[in-house]
Amino acid sequence: MDNQILEKAISYIQKKFSDEKTGHDWYHIDRVHKMAVYIQSKEGGNLMLVRMAALFHDFTDPKLNSNPIEAKEVMEDWFRVHGLAENEIQNISSIIENVSFSQSRKEQTKLSLESKIVQDADRLDAIGAIGIARCFTYGGSKGRYIYNPENMESTSVQHFYDKLLLIKDRIQTDAAKPIAYTRHEAMVGFLNSFENECNIQF
Repeated sequence: MDNQILEKAISYIQKKFSDEKTGHDWYHIDRVHKMAVYIQSKEGGNLMLVRMAALFHDFTDPKLNSNPIEAKEVMEDWFRVHGLAENEIQNISSIIENVSFSQSRKEQTKLSLESKIVQDADRLDAIGAIGIARCFTYGGSKGRYIYNPENMESTSVQHFYDKLLLIKDRIQTDAAKPIAYTRHEAMVGFLNSFENECNIQF
């Protein structure tokens, strides 16, 4: 891939997400991008598709966009202006559409290797120490309680049991699996400590 296009993509995404406060900021995207490049180096696949999809993976996210369809059009127009072929644009869009956790619950066609790589890279950033921080950052941005034993359904802690603790077993690439295991154990340790601190007994 042309390094100039990559640099322009990084600059564009960095600027667009500079004020994001829900844990989906530029630094999250940068970590996902770097992790995706690492996984690709072990697993193979098209590096250009992986890098562009990783950089733009939150661009059309409904959690961050009131109009995801319009956001997709803006994204694809950016790719066209910067010289990507139509088949490349469609492949990148397809990878991005399959990144989300909720999408994995739906019946879908077999994912490409590039989709698995970007999906795993994004999921790894949702777990471990950084995942713990992001969980509470996102919860705070949405006005959620950290913990409420009388109504756990709407708390950030419940999100671990509904989603984050399930991620380890949904990782698809061999390169990502040991990383996921280590980060999963970090969350389990945190939750055990959290529960002990919430149930103080002397």
